[in-house]
Amino acid sequence: MAAERTLMAWVRTALSMIGFGFTLGKLLQTLAEHNRIIRGPAGKIWTAEGVCIALISLGTLSLLAAIFDHRRRVKLLCVAGFSQWFSLSVIVAAALVVLGVMALLALEASF
Repeated sequence: MAAERTLMAWVRTALSMIGFGFTLGKLLQTLAEHNRIIRGPAGKIWTAEGVCIALISLGTLSLLAAIFDHRRRVKLLCVAGFSQWFSLSVIVAAALVVLGVMALLALEASF
């Protein structure tokens, strides 16, 4: 059950990153349309596309890594004698990976 809780924690974190990246990207895109400039560290200008893609990519890739780590841990438990169980959290995580990729593609089309 600890492996399931860990995966669900990754799902929660990755979903937050994907959602925050999408929202922040749209906010920065709206500000850019109104000629407002957002400056980051060292005075560099942050584009809506860069911030959004970084957060969504990080969330999606971390979730993908969490799925592989979960599968590895379940296999180790099976070797130790535990029976394998149906994991709804893996299905939810995989669906969110697909949604993360779709969010990236949707934002690429709008920039």
